[in-house]
Amino acid sequence: MSLSRLLKLQWFYIILGVGYNVVSYIVVMSGGQQLSTTPPLRGAPAMLMYGLFLIAAYKGRFALYRILMFLAILIYGWGGIGIHLMKYIRDPSQYASFTAWILAMGINVFGLVLSIIAVSGRYTVEDPAVA
Repeated sequence: MSLSRLLKLQWFYIILGVGYNVVSYIVVMSGGQQLSTTPPLRGAPAMLMYGLFLIAAYKGRFALYRILMFLAILIYGWGGIGIHLMKYIRDPSQYASFTAWILAMGINVFGLVLSIIAVSGRYTVEDPAVA
């Protein structure tokens, strides 16, 4: 996979995560239950922080990019997958629905796979604008 494609997919992950939190916020403002256990006003900025990690790749700092992606695996893998899994097993009513939980898990698994690809260095730098 090219680095430019990987970065586009990582931005798509961010958009999905922020979008999920925006929808959750709208539901809360309409009097409903937030979609997941993550407060939307905390979840959206956390997703945007992942975007800051990508800057290293755009600057050609690939070792730093891989280190940041390793940190992302720890942070988002645990917070986005591990915690959601444990909380759903303990008390599914903390989520608006099974679908809301599956979406949260799916988005975060997608991001985890992308971060693993980045950490492993399984990308090629083909786009001079990226490097």
